Amino acid sequence: MKRVLLVLSILLPLSVFAQTQKACLTRVGDVMKVEADIQLTQQMLKGAKTFVLTPQITDGENVVKLSPIGMYSKDKFYPNLNAYGVNEKKAYAKKDLPTVVSVNESVPYDKWMDGARLELVHEYDGCCGDSGVEEVEEIAKYVEKCIEFTPAYRTMDPEKMKKIETITGEAIVDFPVNGTTLNEKYLNNADELAKITNSIDQVKAAKEAEIQSVVIKGTASPEGKYSVNERLAAGRTQAVYNYVVGKYDFPAGLIKSESVPENWEGLRNFVAQSSFNNKGEMLSVIDGNLDPDAKEAKLRNMANYGTIRTKCLPYLRTTTYTITFKTTDFEATETKVDLAYAEMEKGDYEKAAEYLATADDDAEAEYARGTLAGLMKDWRSATYHFKKACEGGIEEACAYYQEVSRYQYMRNCGKCCE
Repeated sequence: MKRVLLVLSILLPLSVFAQTQKACLTRVGDVMKVEADIQLTQQMLKGAKTFVLTPQITDGENVVKLSPIGMYSKDKFYPNLNAYGVNEKKAYAKKDLPTVVSVNESVPYDKWMDGARLELVHEYDGCCGDSGVEEVEEIAKYVEKCIEFTPAYRTMDPEKMKKIETITGEAIVDFPVNGTTLNEKYLNNADELAKITNSIDQVKAAKEAEIQSVVIKGTASPEGKYSVNERLAAGRTQAVYNYVVGKYDFPAGLIKSESVPENWEGLRNFVAQSSFNNKGEMLSVIDGNLDPDAKEAKLRNMANYGTIRTKCLPYLRTTTYTITFKTTDFEATETKVDLAYAEMEKGDYEKAAEYLATADDDAEAEYARGTLAGLMKDWRSATYHFKKACEGGIEEACAYYQEVSRYQYMRNCGKCCE
């Protein structure tokens, strides 16, 4: 008896569709996904009690059978499908036969499936005990793609690669008595002013540094009337500020100035560290509630004030400066990852590994480790790290995880499957 056989259009791994019928094998990580739209016709039951279509994956030696699809010509033949393991949800009577039945199943991937075929086995029970396999039809084939790993380096957040640092210093800028006009050549002013500008120049010259602020703070000594010292401190600080501003083309407001009329804190530190026999009495005056002029008058009449006047007060008339700047934080994971990417691009994988060895275990570092492992064709490590990066929320890592996980199972098929 001549049979009417099922003819399918085939969807190969290149994803070529033919109308609405398809058959394909797709590798997704550790899983082989099987999809097929199978067209059913009543002609398949012509002269047969039952007709069964069983999809299977095979390389000729190994076989994985999928859920069979059964058809029966009359209700009394339905039990015959039990022998084939047909689930009732995939058993169809001739009178209710659907046009198309979809197969959508997944099975664990094994390395023998590289090169395996998706087949459709046609089996039937006919009249008078006639039964058997009518045909085994190949409808698709799976071949592992040999694709060179192409890295996609991520851009790190520059702000997360920075830290704030400060440089502080002190300059003794001298002015004539009661004067607020700055003379760069007066006494040792040239060298003292150079302390400030040299520090700023040092930060400016640093490739990774970005100046955030420069604060000039001037102080007068607690000697003489407070109101006079207040005027002198403000005027002298402004003079140094103007000098520094004139040296640089910084944005407005980046350089700031502050003035302290009398440096009582410096005086207290000097007395506290001294060996004066009346040190406690002096500190009581300094820490007391008297106004500044009354404190100064009381100290003038105490023993050891002469030493204070010559050894301490001249050095309290100072200008301090604080330079705040952002610079590369070489301990930050983002910095280590960025440096590792730079080494990968140069082909120095050993140096890249050194940077990543001390980076954190966050998603960015795991993605970079996966990228490095992929470049080195260490597919097991690449799979592990990309999976962790995917779980950490990096979408690009999820696609790479699915891709590189295939390489673990590849046969030794030449240069592109190392």
